[in-house]
Amino acid sequence: MPYCKQCQLIHGEEHRFCQRCGQLLKSSQAGARSCNRCGTLTYPGQKFCTECGLPLRVARVVTEEEQPTSRPPLFYPRNADPRNRRPRRRPKLALYFLGIILLVLGGVYLYARLPRPPITSRTSTITAPQDDMRREVEKLAEKIRSAHLNKDINKWLSCYHSSYPQLGRLESQILELWKNYDVREVSYRISNVQRQDDRHASADLVWNIQVWDHNTHDYTLLRPSYKVMLEKTDGDWKIRDSKEEVGGPS
Repeated sequence: MPYCKQCQLIHGEEHRFCQRCGQLLKSSQAGARSCNRCGTLTYPGQKFCTECGLPLRVARVVTEEEQPTSRPPLFYPRNADPRNRRPRRRPKLALYFLGIILLVLGGVYLYARLPRPPITSRTSTITAPQDDMRREVEKLAEKIRSAHLNKDINKWLSCYHSSYPQLGRLESQILELWKNYDVREVSYRISNVQRQDDRHASADLVWNIQVWDHNTHDYTLLRPSYKVMLEKTDGDWKIRDSKEEVGGPS
């Protein structure tokens, strides 16, 4: 009778595969033995004698053909050839890379310790003073603009040096301008700012003065242009002299 060596179940002759696990069935004639009580043949997988009902000790029959084949372990044992598992050490290569790293770090350290000359930029030595001087000219022009809009002669005079040529005549012209016109809008454009030394400088100054004519009842645009020479007196820059290029007085 065929039996399953996996489940130890006996099947009928009509079965070729185990009805439980699907294992191929083996013939049980070689493993048959007699019952200890009645002598009836029993087969591997039986738990009781079919004749007298004696409980049988089921022993799995294993033939030489069925000897389990040795399979390699699923995991490598800890002590199985450890030399093959460890990579070969290369001390020379490690020393070579270590030397390169030390060489690079030493170069960076020496470069950082090298004395460096102070950075002197022509822009910082030349352009910066000119920018500062331009701000001083703008401050002076803004003061003149405010004097025109408010008709403040004292503020206007404070923008001119005491030794300005014919300052009294220029003052009379400004007062006459304010008498005949109402100054409505004043703007200016500054260019060519140059500083000669700590106390002298020059610049080009173009004015746009919009006035209201009381006689014609109309607007008039005055655009005088000057080349002004500046001098620093008592910490303030003032107009030392001016040369009119286009237009009338400022």
